[in-house]
Amino acid sequence: MSGKAAPGKPREPGKRVSSWLGLFSLGAAAALVAAACAGGEPPARHTAAPPPARQSVAHPPVPPSGCTATVTLVESWPGGYRGTATIGNAGGRPMRDWYIQWIMPRGVTLTQAWNGTPMQSGPVAMIHAPAGKPALSPGSTVSDIGFVGAAASPPTFTQITCG
Repeated sequence: MSGKAAPGKPREPGKRVSSWLGLFSLGAAAALVAAACAGGEPPARHTAAPPPARQSVAHPPVPPSGCTATVTLVESWPGGYRGTATIGNAGGRPMRDWYIQWIMPRGVTLTQAWNGTPMQSGPVAMIHAPAGKPALSPGSTVSDIGFVGAAASPPTFTQITCG
Protein backbone atom coordinates (compact mmCIF):
# COMPACT_ATOMS: atom_id res chain seq x y z
CA MET A 1 0.00 0.00 0.00
CA SER A 2 1.56 3.23 -1.08
CA GLY A 3 -0.78 5.60 0.67
CA LYS A 4 -2.19 6.89 -2.66
CA ALA A 5 -5.89 6.68 -3.16
CA ALA A 6 -7.27 4.60 -5.99
CA PRO A 7 -8.82 6.61 -8.85
CA GLY A 8 -12.24 7.81 -7.87
CA LYS A 9 -11.71 7.15 -4.11
CA PRO A 10 -10.79 9.83 -1.55
CA ARG A 11 -7.63 9.30 0.52
CA GLU A 12 -8.06 7.90 4.01
CA PRO A 13 -6.46 10.13 6.68
CA GLY A 14 -4.90 7.16 8.59
CA LYS A 15 -2.98 5.98 5.54
CA ARG A 16 -1.33 9.36 5.10
CA VAL A 17 -0.14 9.31 8.75
CA SER A 18 1.22 5.76 8.40
CA SER A 19 3.12 6.81 5.27
CA TRP A 20 4.70 9.69 7.13
CA LEU A 21 5.59 7.43 10.06
CA GLY A 22 7.23 4.96 7.71
CA LEU A 23 9.33 7.73 6.17
CA PHE A 24 10.21 9.02 9.62
CA SER A 25 11.33 5.51 10.77
CA LEU A 26 13.35 5.06 7.60
CA GLY A 27 15.00 8.44 8.21
CA ALA A 28 15.86 7.54 11.81
CA ALA A 29 17.39 4.24 10.70
CA ALA A 30 19.46 6.04 8.05
CA ALA A 31 20.68 8.52 10.69
CA LEU A 32 21.81 5.65 12.93
CA VAL A 33 23.70 3.99 10.10
CA ALA A 34 25.30 7.31 9.15
CA ALA A 35 26.34 7.93 12.76
CA ALA A 36 27.87 4.46 13.01
CA CYS A 37 29.81 4.95 9.77
CA ALA A 38 31.07 8.36 10.88
CA GLY A 39 32.23 6.92 14.21
CA GLY A 40 29.42 8.44 16.23
CA GLU A 41 27.87 6.64 19.12
CA PRO A 42 24.50 5.00 18.52
CA PRO A 43 21.83 5.75 21.09
CA ALA A 44 21.98 3.76 24.31
CA ARG A 45 20.05 0.51 24.32
CA HIS A 46 18.29 -1.03 27.25
CA THR A 47 19.86 -4.37 28.00
CA ALA A 48 19.54 -6.92 30.74
CA ALA A 49 21.95 -6.62 33.65
CA PRO A 50 25.11 -8.68 33.21
CA PRO A 51 25.20 -11.96 35.12
CA PRO A 52 26.76 -11.68 38.59
CA ALA A 53 30.48 -12.34 38.81
CA ARG A 54 31.44 -15.86 39.81
CA GLN A 55 32.36 -16.23 43.41
CA SER A 56 35.26 -18.41 44.26
CA VAL A 57 34.95 -20.87 47.09
CA ALA A 58 37.92 -21.53 49.29
CA HIS A 59 38.90 -25.17 49.65
CA PRO A 60 41.11 -26.62 52.36
CA PRO A 61 44.78 -26.70 51.37
CA VAL A 62 46.07 -29.88 49.78
CA PRO A 63 48.12 -31.78 52.36
CA PRO A 64 51.85 -31.81 51.64
CA SER A 65 53.58 -35.13 51.10
CA GLY A 66 55.25 -36.49 54.18
CA CYS A 67 52.44 -35.59 56.57
CA THR A 68 50.86 -38.40 58.59
CA ALA A 69 47.94 -38.25 61.00
CA THR A 70 45.73 -40.52 63.06
CA VAL A 71 42.51 -39.84 64.93
CA THR A 72 41.44 -42.46 67.47
CA LEU A 73 38.36 -42.96 69.63
CA VAL A 74 39.59 -43.63 73.19
CA GLU A 75 36.31 -43.97 75.07
CA SER A 76 32.63 -43.14 74.81
CA TRP A 77 29.74 -42.80 77.23
CA PRO A 78 26.03 -42.00 76.85
CA GLY A 79 26.04 -38.61 75.09
CA GLY A 80 29.79 -38.13 74.66
CA TYR A 81 33.21 -39.39 73.67
CA ARG A 82 36.96 -38.73 74.03
CA GLY A 83 39.56 -39.08 71.32
CA THR A 84 43.23 -38.52 70.57
CA ALA A 85 45.07 -37.38 67.48
CA THR A 86 48.67 -37.51 66.29
CA ILE A 87 50.43 -35.70 63.47
CA GLY A 88 53.86 -36.42 62.09
CA ASN A 89 56.17 -34.51 59.76
CA ALA A 90 58.02 -36.99 57.56
CA GLY A 91 59.05 -34.23 55.13
CA GLY A 92 62.29 -32.28 54.99
CA ARG A 93 60.85 -28.86 55.89
CA PRO A 94 59.05 -27.53 58.96
CA MET A 95 55.23 -27.64 58.80
CA ARG A 96 53.98 -24.22 59.81
CA ASP A 97 50.49 -23.86 61.31
CA TRP A 98 49.78 -27.58 60.96
CA TYR A 99 46.31 -29.08 61.13
CA ILE A 100 44.52 -32.43 61.30
CA GLN A 101 41.10 -32.76 59.65
CA TRP A 102 38.54 -35.58 59.59
CA ILE A 103 34.88 -36.35 58.89
CA MET A 104 32.44 -37.38 61.64
CA PRO A 105 28.91 -38.77 61.45
CA ARG A 106 25.94 -36.40 61.39
CA GLY A 107 25.03 -35.08 64.81
CA VAL A 108 28.48 -35.59 66.35
CA THR A 109 30.15 -32.45 67.70
CA LEU A 110 33.68 -31.54 68.73
CA THR A 111 33.37 -29.42 71.88
CA GLN A 112 36.91 -28.92 73.16
CA ALA A 113 40.54 -29.93 72.59
CA TRP A 114 43.90 -29.70 74.31
CA ASN A 115 47.28 -29.17 72.67
CA GLY A 116 45.41 -27.81 69.63
CA THR A 117 42.63 -25.43 68.61
CA PRO A 118 39.36 -27.22 67.65
CA MET A 119 37.05 -26.16 64.81
CA GLN A 120 34.00 -27.79 63.23
CA SER A 121 31.80 -27.07 60.22
CA GLY A 122 29.04 -29.64 59.75
CA PRO A 123 30.62 -33.09 59.70
CA VAL A 124 34.16 -31.72 59.16
CA ALA A 125 36.22 -31.46 62.35
CA MET A 126 39.68 -29.94 62.54
CA ILE A 127 42.37 -29.30 65.12
CA HIS A 128 44.96 -26.60 64.35
CA ALA A 129 48.35 -26.10 65.92
CA PRO A 130 48.15 -24.29 69.24
CA ALA A 131 49.32 -20.68 69.23
CA GLY A 132 52.48 -21.53 71.18
CA LYS A 133 53.57 -24.39 68.88
CA PRO A 134 52.80 -23.36 65.26
CA ALA A 135 55.67 -25.28 63.60
CA LEU A 136 56.34 -29.00 63.45
CA SER A 137 59.99 -29.67 62.60
CA PRO A 138 61.03 -32.45 60.15
CA GLY A 139 60.90 -35.90 61.72
CA SER A 140 58.79 -34.68 64.67
CA THR A 141 55.49 -36.08 65.88
CA VAL A 142 52.89 -34.49 68.15
CA SER A 143 50.97 -37.22 69.94
CA ASP A 144 49.50 -35.47 72.97
CA ILE A 145 46.50 -33.96 71.15
CA GLY A 146 43.18 -34.79 72.78
CA PHE A 147 39.56 -33.81 72.32
CA VAL A 148 36.06 -34.45 73.63
CA GLY A 149 32.65 -34.04 72.09
CA ALA A 150 29.00 -34.96 72.10
CA ALA A 151 27.55 -38.00 70.33
CA ALA A 152 24.52 -40.23 70.75
CA SER A 153 26.65 -43.32 69.99
CA PRO A 154 30.39 -43.98 69.61
CA PRO A 155 31.51 -41.96 66.56
CA THR A 156 33.73 -43.06 63.70
CA PHE A 157 36.38 -40.78 62.20
CA THR A 158 37.02 -41.06 58.46
CA GLN A 159 38.87 -39.23 55.66
CA ILE A 160 41.68 -38.10 57.95
CA THR A 161 44.01 -35.55 56.34
CA CYS A 162 46.74 -33.25 57.61
CA GLY A 163 48.87 -30.38 56.52
